Amino acid sequence: MTLFEFLSVAVSIVLALSAGELLTNLRYAFASNRRYWVHSIWVIQQLVMHVLVWWALWAYREIESWNLLTFTLVLLPPGFLFLCTTTLVPRNSPEIVSWRDHFFEVRRWFFAARSLFIVAAALRTWLLLDKPLLISPTRASAPILACCIVGFFVPNRRVQEAISIATFALLVFGVSYLRLQAGAR
Repeated sequence: MTLFEFLSVAVSIVLALSAGELLTNLRYAFASNRRYWVHSIWVIQQLVMHVLVWWALWAYREIESWNLLTFTLVLLPPGFLFLCTTTLVPRNSPEIVSWRDHFFEVRRWFFAARSLFIVAAALRTWLLLDKPLLISPTRASAPILACCIVGFFVPNRRVQEAISIATFALLVFGVSYLRLQAGAR
């Protein structure tokens, strides 16, 4: 077993825990009597992000000199993704009466964690793979980060709706330009 394989197990565990939380609470998030479409779009984006983060892990297999800092840099994005997930769909999901009310209660936490996720992923890619910071032809990180910052500061319902649609479109755009091989960034 290589050191990369050993360390990737920890990343996979964090991603699995996060994805498990999301999938466990999916039926509550999409319950027709409580559903809020903006929240639903973010939940779908979270599902996609889990797949993308795991898929991108392969790009780090070439790193030969692992240390605690490089391992932490690789582990940070899945950790922030977990925080985003548990903020959007917490363990008490069956008790949530309105996903709209819940979203507006936790939106600042969610957008803060999402922003940290984007920054950590960009730093990891820049420092470990020597790729451009936030801006790359295959990533929509900078505009999504800008949307998250606006979402953090602006509680207006229409703005939140626009942000959810814009980030979803940017995610689809970014994924459509990814090479679909493992580790594509």
